[in-house]
Amino acid sequence: MEKVAYSSQETSMIDYGKTFKHLREQKGISITSAANGVVSKSFLSRFERGLSDISFDKLIRLLTNINISAEEFIYLAHYREQQPLEFHYEETKDYIGPKESVKRSEKIDHYLWEYRRTKTSHDYLNYLKIKSHYDQADPLTIEERQFIYDYLFKIETWTHYELRLFMATLDSFSSDQVFLLTKQMVKNGSETIDVNWNHQADFLYIILKAALMMALAGKEKELSTLIELAQQSIHNQQYLYEKSELHFLSGLRLCLRGAVSEGRQMVRKTIQVFKTLDAPDLVTLYESYWQSFLTANPAIVKSNEFKE
Repeated sequence: MEKVAYSSQETSMIDYGKTFKHLREQKGISITSAANGVVSKSFLSRFERGLSDISFDKLIRLLTNINISAEEFIYLAHYREQQPLEFHYEETKDYIGPKESVKRSEKIDHYLWEYRRTKTSHDYLNYLKIKSHYDQADPLTIEERQFIYDYLFKIETWTHYELRLFMATLDSFSSDQVFLLTKQMVKNGSETIDVNWNHQADFLYIILKAALMMALAGKEKELSTLIELAQQSIHNQQYLYEKSELHFLSGLRLCLRGAVSEGRQMVRKTIQVFKTLDAPDLVTLYESYWQSFLTANPAIVKSNEFKE
């Protein structure tokens, strides 16, 4: 079995153990939980201190225990050692186990049972994530929302796990909290955004959804900040839908700035694009967004430009 080779005495080699320890501690996961079912606690401790090598298959299994993909881990390890990669480790996806993604067939009770068994903050976050995503009849409590907010606001390195946690719970937060967390995501997640296209897509999805929340809340300044961030993130031709959404949001921003006629025209053009693409569900969705925006900002409806 191929080994993950590194030595604390060789500056040219990557210190994978040190990176693993940093990410594990950032996520608040104990060394016992991280080692569970893969290696002993003492072996993992030695690996983190640079005293033992580890086989690649065991490292992948350890990464699933702390919700880090192989490509993210390798990318971050090189980033921390100031040896940035010139290409992405897409091939490591072949080694990622099924534990990394949440299956719809898994029940909320399973995550609750796991948390009650371990009493760790990591398993509590997993439970809250799946509860928020699948159980709309039982929304997160104030205390549960605060726990997630504190975790996301304090963690220094956002990986795909944090992106998905925020995506699953975003609707639970106030517009002010969403804006602050989105800025934290941009600040602390920029290291991993270029790992693969899925990361980029999730990153952009959150910015755009947060921007819509700002528009519905009538917060033009915050909306402008997020629109600018989205424009910086859309850098290729794969984002046709996102570009259309950004056009729609720019129309809402114009309305908030008082240029109602011009803004409404941009909104109509976006909806027309979806009609041209024969996407009736998107037409319905964005028409509902527009109506919600007008309901939330009645001054726009009363303006002379709107009546023209």
